[in-house]
Formats: sequence, structure tokens, C-alpha cells
Amino acid sequence: MNWELITLPVVAAIIGWGTNVIAIRMLFWPREPIRILGFEFLGVLPKRKLDIARSIGEVLDDDLLPVDELIAAVNSEENRTMVAQLITSNLAAKIQRFLPRFIMEHAESKIRPHLEDLVSAEVEDLFAKLGDNFSQELKDKRFLGSLAEEKINSFDLMHLEKLVLKVAKNELRYIEFFGAVIGLFIGIMQVLLLLLF
Repeated sequence: MNWELITLPVVAAIIGWGTNVIAIRMLFWPREPIRILGFEFLGVLPKRKLDIARSIGEVLDDDLLPVDELIAAVNSEENRTMVAQLITSNLAAKIQRFLPRFIMEHAESKIRPHLEDLVSAEVEDLFAKLGDNFSQELKDKRFLGSLAEEKINSFDLMHLEKLVLKVAKNELRYIEFFGAVIGLFIGIMQVLLLLLF
């Protein structure tokens, strides 16, 4: 048995796996620039942190949480009803403090439905105005994207690396494994070519 033919696919798999491991590590390392033979080496994340933060902010504003959809989600019938009930309850409690109790005992059942109708109508109007004005202001300022960009830029590189690994650890392991599979396949192809020629 020719050991070279057996070890060739194994070595190729190790090289494929190792290459992908190094490539993934180079996303984060080196954190500080290293100069070798006039070339500067710096990890992708440390080098492009500002650009990555800006891109994430743009994706957040444009695709993940567009302002119109966010405002529509907040401006739901359920939320408007909840706000109206909260305001009505607070107003009723304040009115009870100022009016004598014997008046409130007799008048509350008559006043409260009118108060609820009035507050509900006002809340509808306020939500409509707020939705239009607030939506336009958020769009103009690109509020969510700017907030995400600032937050990402405030993280140190270690924290940012932990976040990336928390989100994509399994996928990065898959990439490492896939490198080994491709290397093994290439090694097997080399063995077949050696046997044929």
C-alpha cells in the first residue's frame, strides 16, 4: 500500500481546514497593525469597523426595521386602546381628587363613558399626527441606523468580536469544516490523477 496516496487527501483536508481557520481568525486579528516586509496586516473587523457599523445602520434603516413599518407596528388598534384607557384612568383619578366623593359616586358612571369617547378620539388624532411627523423625522435623521452605528462604534474590538461569534459561531465552524471537506476532495482528485497518469 502506498502511504503517499493515503496521506495526500488527509494532508489536503488539514490544509483546507487550516486555511479556513486562519481566514476566519483574520476577520478579527491582528487587532493592531503589524508590518512585515513593508506590508501592513490588520484584521478585517479592526480595519473596517466604521464602514461595517455604517453598513449595519443602513441595513437596519432600509431593510430590517423601516420606519414606516415600525410606526405602523406601534400605531396599532391595541396600542391606541391601551393608551386611551391609561389616559382615561389617570384623568378619572385626578378628577376624583378634586371633586367631592358624593359627586363622583353619582356622576362617574355618566362622566366616564364621555371621557373615554373624548380621549379615544383625541388619541386617534394624536397618533395619526404623531405617526406622520415622527415618521418623517425618523426618516430624515435615519434615527435607528444612526443609533446602531453609534452603538457598534462604541464597542471595543474584543466586545465586537464576542458579538460576532455569538451570532455566527456555528456558521464559522461550518466554514472551517467545509474547508476540510474541500481539501479532502481535492486530495482525492490528486490521488486519482496520480493513479491515472
